[in-house]
Amino acid sequence: MLNVQKLAAPAWSTMTTALEPVAPKDEYADLLAELNLLSREMLLAFRLQAGKVFLDRFFSGSAHAYRDKSPHKEATFVAFSTACKVELAEVGISANLARQCILAHIAWEGLPPGVRDSLKFNHVVALARVEEPNTRARLAFDATRQGWSVVQLEDAIARADDGHYYDTDPDTAGTQPPAPKPAPAVAYQPGRLVTQLAKSGRELKEWRAAWASVDASRLRGAQRQRCLAALQELKAQVAQLEADLAAGK
Repeated sequence: MLNVQKLAAPAWSTMTTALEPVAPKDEYADLLAELNLLSREMLLAFRLQAGKVFLDRFFSGSAHAYRDKSPHKEATFVAFSTACKVELAEVGISANLARQCILAHIAWEGLPPGVRDSLKFNHVVALARVEEPNTRARLAFDATRQGWSVVQLEDAIARADDGHYYDTDPDTAGTQPPAPKPAPAVAYQPGRLVTQLAKSGRELKEWRAAWASVDASRLRGAQRQRCLAALQELKAQVAQLEADLAAGK
């Protein structure tokens, strides 16, 4: 008599897996690239259009009204994003992302078509910080040409904000604002310097108190590096000033 319990069941899952063809990923590289491009374009298009809708509905389509934070318009937008938090989340938009969509839409409108088509959403949001059109276009151009990450782009924007001359392509330097002229030398009186130093000390104390309320873990890498660099420069200047005072200079 056949003992059914002793018969081992065929490993169908193993057999099926073994029979399935396994192709190298390189064979699908073009397909994966096409899907990634399609995903980026659709997501970017949705967020840009959402930014336009928000700007038109709550800020009369005015970038200046959004940047100036008009109390009434701002309150209306905040009320909407708060009341519809769940519904917005269902379409993948948070209150913070809604603001980024507005900024991205504002920046996108002022970028050259041949440049902006290669940018990702976070790059466009970063470029929205730059209000001067020529500088924004130039930063966008270099970001696409050199393949900058968002952090690299933010660093370049910070250098432009600080007034440093920014020009990576001498052949098209005409699109870039000229280097700022050095400020004329000013002869300060000792009493005025002491007053300014005391004022700076009070401001630093206020800054330190404000910093205590900030969650430092939320700082981006570029922001953290800029902060540390500024503190190192401040310490170096204080040490030099102490040395000058001790030497009677």
